[in-house]
Amino acid sequence: MIVQKEGRGQPVSLRERVHFLDIVRGFALLGIIIVNYFLIVDSVKGFEMASDDVLHKLVSWFAEGKFVTLFSFLFGVGFMIFMDRAAQKVDSPNKLFARRLSILLGFGILHITFVWVGDILAFYAISGFLLLAFYKRTAKTVLRWIIALIVFQFLTPVFTMLYNVINTAGSKKPNFSEFTLFSHSSLTYMESISTRWTDMVTMAAGSFSMIYSMFLMFLLGVYFVKMEFFKDMEAKKPIWKRIWIISTIAFLITQSSILLDMFNLSENMLWKDISSVLGQNGGLTGSMFYMSTFAMLFLYVPQLRGPMMIFTKVGRMSLTCYLLHSIIGTVLFLRYGFGLADHIQSAGTFMFSLAVYFVLMSFSTLWLKRFRYGPMELVWRKLTYGKVNGSPKATPLHSEKSIQK
Repeated sequence: MIVQKEGRGQPVSLRERVHFLDIVRGFALLGIIIVNYFLIVDSVKGFEMASDDVLHKLVSWFAEGKFVTLFSFLFGVGFMIFMDRAAQKVDSPNKLFARRLSILLGFGILHITFVWVGDILAFYAISGFLLLAFYKRTAKTVLRWIIALIVFQFLTPVFTMLYNVINTAGSKKPNFSEFTLFSHSSLTYMESISTRWTDMVTMAAGSFSMIYSMFLMFLLGVYFVKMEFFKDMEAKKPIWKRIWIISTIAFLITQSSILLDMFNLSENMLWKDISSVLGQNGGLTGSMFYMSTFAMLFLYVPQLRGPMMIFTKVGRMSLTCYLLHSIIGTVLFLRYGFGLADHIQSAGTFMFSLAVYFVLMSFSTLWLKRFRYGPMELVWRKLTYGKVNGSPKATPLHSEKSIQK
């Protein structure tokens, strides 16, 4: 006689959530909001910024490319948690995850079409399908792929640098003033819809490096779960300390590109290329530095765990809050809304970012007092855990362990 497990994968319960991951996810969303709002305002102004704009430089040095990369890492972690749970419930967890990604892709397409061209959901969904090939791989195999991808990511700009040294003409640096987002200059909302996909094609044409970095961080998240770094973190303090030391050293090395810019050494083509090599790897090192720093504070300074929990509500409703920040930001800054981008400076952009995050934090706190999941999280769950094609997983009533003497 056999007992059939329910044919639907069951999501991780609220009590099984890892608070630390929600903290990091909530913090990462704050960084994403700041970077995205600066991008929206800058694009409206044609990327014309004063050379002495300190706040702009701080955002560029310490936030740009780092928080979206951290979010990618957490996506890889979430993939493993999802698959491990689904594997206990259904015969084909791959199908369930593919369904989940397809729904996320749908969210991304709707987001691009009706809200903002700077969507990352569609990219996550497309890149996420590659993860299915790594679920059953060993941690050692995943690590080999990570090392190979990191080496390639580092060597690509190095080869470009060597080419520029040999070729006296050099390579033309991207000129942001020539990069126009037509949907950001639209005077009406309907006009912005018609131009948004034109902008998306322009951005997607140069998105290979972003997708590459996303997938690298996906795998790094997979590796951390396979190594059980997030399981019983208290017992793994020495491991987390080593991770933090390595991440800090790597981050400081890549951040040395700041010194090259500060002392105008990048006027020289060779130093400019070295700065580019370091900067292109700053997303990886920065995201791991921030994540491991939170881990160190979480583990070694227990008094901070309470204050750090303020990020968990947004972390648990990250999809809802991500979509809301786009809606609020485009309405506030673009010309078919309030058009504030034409009238504020860097400090204003930064303050609006913090204010919107505070609103999202308050909304998440109030919502989760009444409901277990955020509105978009609930929709995603309902669509994902609907009827799953394929036979339900069957489990013998008496397992081998139960009949062993």
